[in-house]
Amino acid sequence: MKSIYWFRNDLRLKDNQALNYALNNSDHILFIHIDDTLNNEDSSWGFKRRGKHRSIFMLQGLEELQKDLNAYGHKLNRFVGGAKNIFEGLIKQYKINSVFCEAIFAHEEQEKEKSIMELGVTIHAHFQSSLYMPEDLPFKVNDLPDTFTQFRNKIEAEGIVPEDPVVLSERIKEILPIFIVKENLSLPTFTEDYVNSSFPISDKKFKGGERNANLYIHHYFKSKYPETYKLTRNNLMGIECSTKFSPWLSLGFISPNQIYKALKEYERKNTANESTYWIFFELLWRDYFRFLFMKYGGEKFYKKGLGLSNDNFQHDEKKFIAWKDSRTPSSFINAGMNELNQTGFLSNRMRQIVASYLVNELGCDWRAGAAWFESQLIDYDVYSNYGNWSYISGFGTDPRGGRHFNTEKQKSIYDQSGAYESKWGKP
Repeated sequence: MKSIYWFRNDLRLKDNQALNYALNNSDHILFIHIDDTLNNEDSSWGFKRRGKHRSIFMLQGLEELQKDLNAYGHKLNRFVGGAKNIFEGLIKQYKINSVFCEAIFAHEEQEKEKSIMELGVTIHAHFQSSLYMPEDLPFKVNDLPDTFTQFRNKIEAEGIVPEDPVVLSERIKEILPIFIVKENLSLPTFTEDYVNSSFPISDKKFKGGERNANLYIHHYFKSKYPETYKLTRNNLMGIECSTKFSPWLSLGFISPNQIYKALKEYERKNTANESTYWIFFELLWRDYFRFLFMKYGGEKFYKKGLGLSNDNFQHDEKKFIAWKDSRTPSSFINAGMNELNQTGFLSNRMRQIVASYLVNELGCDWRAGAAWFESQLIDYDVYSNYGNWSYISGFGTDPRGGRHFNTEKQKSIYDQSGAYESKWGKP
């Protein structure tokens, strides 16, 4: 059987169930990656879907994935354009029978999978980006609790243990490659300086790719940082204050199960305390957002979200642009937006503060803010991004409504010395 393996947000060889399934069920295989956002037209909000920060990080990882496949006698074929058109040409030219890939339960990604099925091939889409699989849950996804606390309590009450990471199938050494005659697409390179960032992707330790992800996690759990994570995670800046796993997780350079295994090993060898538990707690939040998408689908992208809030709002485009461009009346908010726009990274606390300000102080559409985060963030993840924005705005599942952060109070707590605002206050 001739197959295509389509790398999506799973840009790794280890602990990749979908990839192993493709290797174990194919005679010939073609590895591809499709970049359908690089030259994409502006979004409905007037800007690119993906900015330079995530582009740099992704391209760093794709170069590494290419080298890793080369070591097994294979090649990563990279394309820019619409997925359906690219697949149509490949299927006809190489007589492809099946397409294997990671399943992504978001509307646009699901539509791409359907369009490929329409080309007459079998598509095997395997969901694998969560710590727990849907079949591991103590309830059906349609019965998912509408608050995270209920979800967490049920998981912990059942004592469900996540699966161990899987090794790469030995079949990769035997399976015959399908070679595309023309050279790989030449993609742009970037030479940006991120030295002041809390996630400096110009530093070799923070570059994209499976190898860097594994090295970083190894060094993180060799340090004492996990023991104090809960105490420092709300700091506004600094490499050490939070785990910084999210960028590598977002593009699948590493899996949550690999992190969980390293965490458990750390607890066994060192200590298990509230901070180490909180690392698991955050992985569980990440899972919860994924299962919410499975339950509610495209409703997560509606203006009023799931329709559970009675709040009404208008969208002021001028105020949104001022927020986006760091020109609001609040110098503290402007500092946060400067950091985001210049580096592609923002602490979790600052993300909540600037999101609340856009929705509650400026009265803007939360989806515009979510779209700007999508454009700018290195660690953009459709589930977590839209899940968090709907949570802050009050258009998610939580019956308590949105989260309104008092900007001055937040500043007095988290930037008492003014160091953050001083560093990022100017563009």
